[in-house]
Amino acid sequence: MRRIFLASIVGVSGVLLVAQGAAVVSYVSASEQDRIITEYQRDAFILGGRIETLLETPGRRDATLSVLVNKYASSGNTQVIVVDSAGIGVLTSEPDELPLGTDYSNRPEIASALLGNVTSGERWSDTLQANLVYVSVPIINGSSVYGAVRLSFPHGEIDQAIADKTAILWWVAGGSLLLAVVLSVVVSGLVTRPLRRVKSQVDALALGDFSGRLPENSGPREIRSLAQSFNSMAGKLDSLIRQQRAFASDASHQLRTPLTALLLRIERAREALLLDPISADARLGDAEREVERLTSIVEGLLAIARSEGGSHELIPVDLAVLSRERAENWRALAEENDVTIAYEGPDHAVGTALSNAPEQILDNLVDNAIAHSPPGTAVLVRVRVLEDQIELAVIDAGTGMTEDQCVRAFDRFWRADSTKDGSGLGLAIVKHLVELSGGFATLTPGRGGSGVVATVRLPREPQS
Repeated sequence: MRRIFLASIVGVSGVLLVAQGAAVVSYVSASEQDRIITEYQRDAFILGGRIETLLETPGRRDATLSVLVNKYASSGNTQVIVVDSAGIGVLTSEPDELPLGTDYSNRPEIASALLGNVTSGERWSDTLQANLVYVSVPIINGSSVYGAVRLSFPHGEIDQAIADKTAILWWVAGGSLLLAVVLSVVVSGLVTRPLRRVKSQVDALALGDFSGRLPENSGPREIRSLAQSFNSMAGKLDSLIRQQRAFASDASHQLRTPLTALLLRIERAREALLLDPISADARLGDAEREVERLTSIVEGLLAIARSEGGSHELIPVDLAVLSRERAENWRALAEENDVTIAYEGPDHAVGTALSNAPEQILDNLVDNAIAHSPPGTAVLVRVRVLEDQIELAVIDAGTGMTEDQCVRAFDRFWRADSTKDGSGLGLAIVKHLVELSGGFATLTPGRGGSGVVATVRLPREPQS
């Protein structure tokens, strides 16, 4: 990824530099050529002004002007030809190539200059085998044209001047490209370093190490968001793995004993089937009870597993209406045990919880309360509306528990009285469902050490 990032940054920078450099070089080339042409036109006018007095007097000769023309031509690698108004050469820097006394009026640039125009352009020189740039200006005094001056020079001078001017641009472009490479290396390192840390942690997760976390307070906002999402995912995976391991450990431990007891009872019933049918029937009855106990344990474990793997979307539930309905449904069983059950609370109290979770929570709490309530006592189902929570409480008048037992009661398979029937999963299911619903559950000893108060608090539905 880093190589792709570097290649893309350097490639984009290179394309931009080439595109902008080409435009700048083109502009500089045009500007430099115009500047040089303008300078030669200026020099031609200056020479014309010095030579004007010579042309105003026909037949006059001035050796100093020949020296001036030759000196100028040699200093700038320039060819100079001066003609009179008829186009006849009177001064030249190249007498062999441009002899004096020759009619040059047939040259377009000289003919145009004799008409009072300033011309410039390029032409091919057979002698030099190269392009020549020329400048022709008229020698004017008032409205009279006395002649013309033509300067010509190799195009290579313009090329060299342009190369000198644009050299600094190429150095700047090279420096800019180098800077782009350096910056892309630094930036790609900053971008890929957190990704390498993510890869390292992902590899650790693949090997079963769920303890690693990414820093959430360094790097760009996107990297911090990625780190937070990764840490959340790793935490959930760690929690799920721990729950699965605990589930498997608890299930194997709790199912081993009843399965062994069930196998022994079946074997003994088979042995006694012919010799002692009554004893065999009793042992088969014990086996049936073990099967019922196994069924209860498996159902409890499945309930926890389904709640862990299901949807965690919270829905609004009228907990007051639901509590009255569940209390009424349990009334028949309570009366069979000589226990009364009553509801206390408002007519309506809307909270939020997982779908079907409040029913399971109330059924488990009321079932426990009735099972541990002595005859002649009462079970109270109470609902209270708090500021941002709905409180459900199931209060019994049973034998009660200590504070330590109240804390341990939510552990899977823990039972305060092992002589009583039960799987030890009811309160564990309650706690799990309550926590998935965004609330919490507690057990506290009743007043005077009699009975237990099972309290559940669930989020209250936001008021619109």
